[in-house]
Amino acid sequence: MIRVGVVSFTNAIPLSIGLDRFLPETEIVHLTPSRIADALADGSLDIGLVPVAALASHPEWHVVPGLGIASEGPVRSVLLVSKVAPERITRLVLDPASRTSNQLARLWLRHRKGITPDVLPGPPRLTERLELGDATVVIGDEALLWPATHLTSIDLGGAWTEWTGLPFVFAVWAGPKALPELRPAFLKCYELNAGRLNRLAQEVDGARAKLFESYWSQSIRYRLGERENQGFMRYLSLGSEAGYFEPVEKGRPYVQSA
Repeated sequence: MIRVGVVSFTNAIPLSIGLDRFLPETEIVHLTPSRIADALADGSLDIGLVPVAALASHPEWHVVPGLGIASEGPVRSVLLVSKVAPERITRLVLDPASRTSNQLARLWLRHRKGITPDVLPGPPRLTERLELGDATVVIGDEALLWPATHLTSIDLGGAWTEWTGLPFVFAVWAGPKALPELRPAFLKCYELNAGRLNRLAQEVDGARAKLFESYWSQSIRYRLGERENQGFMRYLSLGSEAGYFEPVEKGRPYVQSA
């Protein structure tokens, strides 16, 4: 039995729904990104759709190349929500569901706004996080469905691409047992779903079908190549320089297909 951790967000659906058809003897477990990373580390999962920040601490994990969750430009589901102008943020409250996006927000504030706010862990509820500080990170469906408000909202996918000119990779299939021979199963699952996004969106939520289809087809990039790898390595390098991650082997092709 292979235990596979799947992110419990809408962005993972094209990669994961129906995966058990292509990977027999698989147990699918739905968790937040940060909990998937923890479960891979403690051995309770074999493979997971893991936040890329976790890979810096686990170079021993294998990566299923060429597939993941990335964006080039606004991603719509990863936000920095602030009660003040970004350059005035003094306390940043982290999203407990996230690792990669929390560090992305810190890097963007450090390099683009010239500030290093105090950071503190936050509770799951967004409203409670905003009570604890000036700003917070919001990811997943909560960010995608975030209503227009008087608060400042920065799309971190768009902010990264505007800053670096590169795509940003949020998550990849990885883990101790993400061996190369399993790649065809993950690829077939995605290709099947990619060919039926409209119907899939109707099945997930008919009232929001147009939103989800445009999100999957326009905001998220699921196939990863050289440019995604460059963006990924840039993120790990910047995080390492800032002391957020362990030093990484620069130039290693972590996420692209061979």
